[in-house]
Amino acid sequence: MIFLAITIHTYRLAKQLERPLKEIYEARKNLIFIVPSREDKNLLLEMLSLKGFRFNLPQIWQWGDLYSGLSDILRRSGFETVVKRQLDPPDHWLVVRHLVHDILASSKELKEKIPAVGQPAFIETIGRQLHELIGEDTLPEDLSTTLNCKSCTDDCPHLTEPTGLLCHIYKKYLNYLNENDLADSAQIPILARKLLDTESLARQLKDRPFVLVGFMSFMRAQREFIDTLDDIGASIDIFKPDSTMGDKFYDAEQQFAEKAFIGKVSEDRPAKIRLFTCGDPRQELETLARNLWFKVEEGVLTFKDIAIEIPSSYKNIAEDVLNAYRIPWKSGSGKYLNETMCWDLVKRLKIAKDENWPFLATIGLLSNPLFGFDLPKEFLEFLKERIPSGAKEWTDILCKSGATELTRIIKKWDSFFDHIKRGSNVESLFQRLLKLLDDELEIRKRAGACVTDPSLDESLYEVSKFLEALEKKALSLAESLPELGPAQKDMLSEAEGWEYLNRFAEETRILPPKRKRESVTIYFDSSPVLATHKLYVVINATSQQWPGKITDPPLLNDEARRMIHENANLAGIHLPLRHERRQQKEALFRRHLYASTEETWLTFSAIDAQGRPNKLSPFLEMDGEKEDLYIIVEETRRPLSKLLPEGERFLREAEVPKDKLSRPRRKPIPSVKPKDEGYLSDIDTWVQCPALYAYRSILKLFQPKEAGLDAQKCGNMLHLLWSKAWKMRSSEKGLSLEACVEQLWEEVVESTYPLLNHIRKLHRHRERLRLQVLRLARIQEEIYLKLRTAFASTEWERQLPPFTINDVSFRGRADRIDHLKEIGQILWDYKTAGSKNYENSLQLASYALALSKADQKTGGAFYLCHSDSMCLGHISKEHKGLDKRLVPEGYSDNIKIKREKLEDIAKRAEEQLISWAKDLTSGSFEPHYDRKTCKDCQYKVLCRKSEIEGGEWLENGEQ
Repeated sequence: MIFLAITIHTYRLAKQLERPLKEIYEARKNLIFIVPSREDKNLLLEMLSLKGFRFNLPQIWQWGDLYSGLSDILRRSGFETVVKRQLDPPDHWLVVRHLVHDILASSKELKEKIPAVGQPAFIETIGRQLHELIGEDTLPEDLSTTLNCKSCTDDCPHLTEPTGLLCHIYKKYLNYLNENDLADSAQIPILARKLLDTESLARQLKDRPFVLVGFMSFMRAQREFIDTLDDIGASIDIFKPDSTMGDKFYDAEQQFAEKAFIGKVSEDRPAKIRLFTCGDPRQELETLARNLWFKVEEGVLTFKDIAIEIPSSYKNIAEDVLNAYRIPWKSGSGKYLNETMCWDLVKRLKIAKDENWPFLATIGLLSNPLFGFDLPKEFLEFLKERIPSGAKEWTDILCKSGATELTRIIKKWDSFFDHIKRGSNVESLFQRLLKLLDDELEIRKRAGACVTDPSLDESLYEVSKFLEALEKKALSLAESLPELGPAQKDMLSEAEGWEYLNRFAEETRILPPKRKRESVTIYFDSSPVLATHKLYVVINATSQQWPGKITDPPLLNDEARRMIHENANLAGIHLPLRHERRQQKEALFRRHLYASTEETWLTFSAIDAQGRPNKLSPFLEMDGEKEDLYIIVEETRRPLSKLLPEGERFLREAEVPKDKLSRPRRKPIPSVKPKDEGYLSDIDTWVQCPALYAYRSILKLFQPKEAGLDAQKCGNMLHLLWSKAWKMRSSEKGLSLEACVEQLWEEVVESTYPLLNHIRKLHRHRERLRLQVLRLARIQEEIYLKLRTAFASTEWERQLPPFTINDVSFRGRADRIDHLKEIGQILWDYKTAGSKNYENSLQLASYALALSKADQKTGGAFYLCHSDSMCLGHISKEHKGLDKRLVPEGYSDNIKIKREKLEDIAKRAEEQLISWAKDLTSGSFEPHYDRKTCKDCQYKVLCRKSEIEGGEWLENGEQ
């Protein structure tokens, strides 16, 4: 069939295009297809049943290919053409930035009137509105008439007005492109139209049909190109998705109403909709996943028949849920560079540099698999003790340790960021980044060496493609002609350099890795126009997404747009108003309803990820036309209160059975080999949680020590200090305990924890500990002076007499025991923490119990707490007046004697020891789910509290 004029074919289902497109292709092999996106190219080839390696494939272009494609046809005819270099998005930003900086340099008051000018985000806003103006083929002179300017000059009187600023930059932008042989992507139809003035090209195209597939409407520059094709006699077919919005929507049917034949590809039918209403986004995706499985298990669909459109904000949670439910999936398009692990590494390096290479961030980077280092445990402990920060401190310590490769890497990191900080042009920026990652850090080589698991091949592929994209961009900036003009040589500030890199990473995709054929297709944000699947799912069909927030552009608001529309000189220019942009979103939403041949599923959650309420999209409220457009065949409701939808079964290996969740469950109880011995110093840990005691004291499960101060070394240091200080106090008359501590401090620190003296970051801890020790020394000195007349002797680190309960022997060792005449023994235990931690402690009570079972009297037991300089403890009933003899005048706030007598708390300790002995002999330790204990417990994952908290529990040992 030969079409002699513009013909518009409307359709609802892209699947309906297969027959007419095949007919046109078979009839005219030399035709040229134009489609909206690269993905649509592959889909069109599938529609034409052209797969694999074939010769004479049809020419399928996007608008961006139009200019270069027509230039190639001219060159093959013997005509030399100068092809302008098309700006990619980051280069477009670079050029606009250059022009804005030029204007700022010439106008002092501009920044005062419009403070946002010059900011990276504002430059992006200007760029988007330049695209709009160019797409409508607006002449700068015509635009200036809307501001009542008689002529457009460099000395613009409207420069400090938003629309005036845009008009001024627009003129400069077009001049810059022309002077440097550059082209904006929106200019491509304009440049292509000018090529049609060449008689040879017009003659060739007259016999080549143009088929435009998937376009709902056209910008003015595109329309004028189509009009010119029509004028030279080319056959033009436009296959347009039916917006289903009638005359109220400005689309291709209205744009070509006077010169186009309009027909339908096939009869319309309403879309079949299934609506899922859920509680929150995760439940929304889980409900979808389980229903997909039901369809596949029934044999109604296979995974390859399904496509899901997911907003970018849902990406992480969607991937998590699909993987958890073992649903194979593939992306319809590759990742953007800013979603790759390499870009994440670059960002982490930047943050670490901004914070001057802090210890934890830097050690995390050095341990990154992309660098291939396996740091030995001893070396990590060495670094943790010294907690280096700052490039110099890191390189000094690593160099002294002989870690030459790590030293080199940190120097390279720091040097690269210093280069950006000093300012750099874009060419140098990419060359340095590529050199850092590929040559100096050898990321590709190191990643290849550490990836031995086949499941990680995709990560290696991602690293390789990331570096290829960097290399391609660096080569383009260095060698492509024509150059980008003066903007390419501009020195960018640090912030501007990162903004350019961010734009490159946000706009550049890597090819997706190969996936299984039997996989669900995932589209992020939107699908290709020609995508058709048996089942199509739209996630987050809410008003927040459809239409979302539609705002006026700051430089070209609706008022300015209306002025342009009303200007007689600008006839044909139409910049979408706010309500028209909403209509465009609605038309796009309606197109998604027809992306399936069988059913379209819409999912919706009552609240968003931040807990804010959601509403169903108003685009589903179509008064009077709903029945013609869609039918809701089923609606599934699953609020947060419903663990599973009523009447549905659970999915094995992905969900927990409902009956298992509704019945009492056993706690996970650690079991060990039965023990016949316990240490009294662990009693408080066991009382807090038997499982905690088992993990820590029996199984010896410890998290790696945190960087910085070593609490255990501090405790050992203080114990040694007090032992030596008391011995000096008793042997040298006239010296107070405080004076003894002062004399011994440096010696003890140097012998037990020398890093306190030599690591600058630990100096504040050293000074804090010294002041705490001196305060506690004064308190102990005063207590000693009060009890001096009764004082007999002191024992240090004394082993307590062991005793047996239920075949378990309990042992302990006291820090210090003072023997007093008539009173007996007083127990002292030194603690680095504050007294609040020992208000209910049974440790010293169990020590007193051990002494009483050996017929040894104990007058009192006290904790000496460094953190708050407190003395906390109990006295025996026999020596009720000991508190008056013990508490020095002026120190009553530092000594707290509990009302409970020592014998009573010792009895409580014995009761706990009996229960503890049962656990030790059985080897079974049931966790106590106590809010206070569990809050900071490092073993929560092992006891699974977070998974099963709040259930009903069976008694230990029962089924």
